[in-house]
Amino acid sequence: MNNDKAQPLVGIVLTALSVALITGVLTIAGPCATHGDGSMGSCQWAARAVLAVGVVLVIISLVRVFERDEGERRGLSFAAACLGVLVACMPGIVIDLCTEGSMRCHTVMRPFVVAAGALIALVGGTDLVVRLRAILKR
Repeated sequence: MNNDKAQPLVGIVLTALSVALITGVLTIAGPCATHGDGSMGSCQWAARAVLAVGVVLVIISLVRVFERDEGERRGLSFAAACLGVLVACMPGIVIDLCTEGSMRCHTVMRPFVVAAGALIALVGGTDLVVRLRAILKR
């Protein structure tokens, strides 16, 4: 991992995935509409939590793009991997979704968020493993 030109690639990929997560939840993979009385259901709260973690992921990923210290890169990749797992677990595990299994939150939002979180965790985790293996080879 001595090639400085390849260093920001992981951060760029993580940034793109994080922005896609946020954009998706705000548009095509959003939760069901609010209730008729204006109150929010658990699906909207799950989406808001995913958005909050998504914003943190964007910040971490952007810092990862410009970070030059190897230890910091490992730490940021570890944080991204952990937050990716958290995002994947957010709808349905951390925050229960509505009881109607045919609703948009179950059929669209949850699979999208799980897939995006898993991809973020995979990229961050793979980068961390590669960097840790490079340390062991020294």
